[in-house]
Amino acid sequence: MLEEIHDLVTEIGKVKGAYLVSCFLNDKEWRIDYYFAKEHKILTYFKKDGKLEQMKDEIFQKEQKPLEELHLENVKIHYLEALDKVTVSPDKVIIILQVIDGVTVWNITVLTSEFKIYNLKVNAKNGETISEEEDNIMNYKKGGPSFKMGSPSA
Repeated sequence: MLEEIHDLVTEIGKVKGAYLVSCFLNDKEWRIDYYFAKEHKILTYFKKDGKLEQMKDEIFQKEQKPLEELHLENVKIHYLEALDKVTVSPDKVIIILQVIDGVTVWNITVLTSEFKIYNLKVNAKNGETISEEEDNIMNYKKGGPSFKMGSPSA
């Protein structure tokens, strides 16, 4: 499993009234999300200038429902292995480790220089591809792309 995630989760410690739901990698920085079911809010931890910071935010869902708990012991595949399965040339990459329908998933979204949005979901336990979809960003309209990103805030 990823040492950076484990180190950050260990540094955060137990979050009273919340549980781990996702780990988000963007621009080489991890953000760790905990879910407060009672408030239906998310608390994100991240490092800024070497210091642990946090921010509480709303969860953006079409239909309000609890988020699935992420158990890091279920992650056997490194995100770089999942990233090797990407079949497009990336301009910007967003990687989320989360649980979707009971399966721990590396959810990879790529924006390409050809104005395409590519999404790949890989089982984080066994490395199998769950889904792979691509859409032109010009098809993006109110309501989002034709595929679901699957992130806790989607």
